Amino acid sequence: MSMNSVTEEIIRGTFRGEEPLEIPVITFRGESDGPEFTVMSGMHAGEYSGILAAQRLINHLRTTGISGTVRVIPVVSTRAFMARNMQLSPVDQREVHFYGPGNADNSYTEFQIDTLYKLLVTSNYVIDMHSGEFAQALHSWIPVPMQGSDDFQRRTLSLALGYPVEHIELRRERESVPALVNHLADDGVANIWAEIGKNGLPNESHIDAHYQGLIAALQTAGNLAGEPQRPSHTFIEGSRRQINADVSGVWHPAVKEGDIVEPGQPLGNITDYFGTVLEEYFAEERALVLYYWTSPAIDHLRRPHGYDWHSGLVSLLTIDEASDTARLDA
Repeated sequence: MSMNSVTEEIIRGTFRGEEPLEIPVITFRGESDGPEFTVMSGMHAGEYSGILAAQRLINHLRTTGISGTVRVIPVVSTRAFMARNMQLSPVDQREVHFYGPGNADNSYTEFQIDTLYKLLVTSNYVIDMHSGEFAQALHSWIPVPMQGSDDFQRRTLSLALGYPVEHIELRRERESVPALVNHLADDGVANIWAEIGKNGLPNESHIDAHYQGLIAALQTAGNLAGEPQRPSHTFIEGSRRQINADVSGVWHPAVKEGDIVEPGQPLGNITDYFGTVLEEYFAEERALVLYYWTSPAIDHLRRPHGYDWHSGLVSLLTIDEASDTARLDA
């Protein structure tokens, strides 16, 4: 049995005295010194593979000694989880990942992020688990924010090197990184987010890939004993481009997640209810399909708070020959 001390708690709050907030947290403290590492999932409540991987990690840590402190937040957005909600907050229809701390009085989502951030900011390392939502077929990959000093970038990248996925994406532009990730990096917290799983399905291989990546990251940081796995990866860089619908109708995708598309290649089309093509979409550059929307129902006018996820069709990462073929073994 583990000699860790274990604390389970529900962090509670109320936004403007009306809207309740609950964040479940379990904290493991080892007998020897070590870093503080936080793992979280369920920010987007329909991304189940990360949530189940978090529970698997909790069960492992109950019987395995650690160094330092490991905190696990299995479901960040519990209200959205219980409502079987997709992507946006069911309270205010905002995208939680793209808000930072410091404005807790502005909206429920910002209150939620501010509360969450106070749990994260004391950490040395944070991993945030994501996957494809119900309507989203996603190619598993790990985005890594490359910010700060060379040493900080190496520590950040080290968290990703144990994941059994093909692609690690190096993101150097702040505007391409979610606000929460930027705030953590600015405060000296090395952090990544993992995108593994598709269509909100709790697939065992996706759960295991999340879990294996977590174990390797905890070994890398020194919280767990053992040598971390180091599978081969393709490191990619490029600019993100989301293809959005400019008409409403029935979406017919012509690509799959993980495809490499070439300029002029069809991405899909939108028809009216009777099957008449209203608009066709084509690739403009050589790109990797990170994910595409599998839902045929597209309402291009549905953009709560300007967020265009529900009018999205295909998410692409432009690539060049060098990044596409450079295989690095870490």
